[in-house]
Amino acid sequence: MKNSKLNTIKNTEFIVAVDQINNSRALLPFVLFKKMESYSLYATLPYKEFISSKPNLTKLEILKNAFLNDKLQIKSHLKKLNEKEIHLSVQVVKELNDCTDIICKATFSFTVNGLNLYKAS
Repeated sequence: MKNSKLNTIKNTEFIVAVDQINNSRALLPFVLFKKMESYSLYATLPYKEFISSKPNLTKLEILKNAFLNDKLQIKSHLKKLNEKEIHLSVQVVKELNDCTDIICKATFSFTVNGLNLYKAS
């Protein structure tokens, strides 16, 4: 089975709002994490019936700040899928003209039960 279910998940966007920033007008790390965690749940919806855990943050890299009114895009790709676990890589990017600025990267893992990746012929 290919991981086409996760490859069809749409990216999502949000604009940094006043209630999401600190005194320096930078996006609060907690808000960034919650947006990524929520997106990881959305991205794994095709496997919802098999997931037996909450998202577990296994890696987080905050590379740059995002600021008030920045338009950010959250995207993901599947790193690992087997009968026991799913690992999902999530990126938050800010696109400026023709260049993409990576704000943050994270990996979330999920415990899986009852997922059969091999169809019997």
